[in-house]
Amino acid sequence: MSAITKILCPVDFSDTSNAALDMALQLAEANKAALHLIYVLPKMNYYDWTLTGATPLIDGDLFVEMDKNSREQLNKLVEKYKSEHPQIVITSEIDELNSPADGVLNAAKTFKADMIVMGSHGRKGFDRILMGSVAESVMRNADCSVVIYKK
Repeated sequence: MSAITKILCPVDFSDTSNAALDMALQLAEANKAALHLIYVLPKMNYYDWTLTGATPLIDGDLFVEMDKNSREQLNKLVEKYKSEHPQIVITSEIDELNSPADGVLNAAKTFKADMIVMGSHGRKGFDRILMGSVAESVMRNADCSVVIYKK
């Protein structure tokens, strides 16, 4: 088995994501690995389609506010864990362009991750059909090992 030097951990600030982050921190400590966090800003394209075209149903200011809040939460998370684990190099990014799975996969390639540690919300049935499984997509398409934390 090759050495683990870089771990990618997608976060969405949920309990499951936070538990996966705790696991990623333990793995990073044990392997003296760098840890990179990514938050993929959800795209919400809610439009009312009429004969005259598309009318946004959600104000653009909501997207700006979501982006601002996400950046603040991520920065707080990084600062907290940097102070608690000074021996781990922790970096972060926000992806605004991709779907969650594509954002994670692109970050893994860019960061040259040896491992991805991520949470799974465990959606089943109709919810899974509608929402898809980000964890499953990442697991199937990643070029590195993937650890799924399921709460």
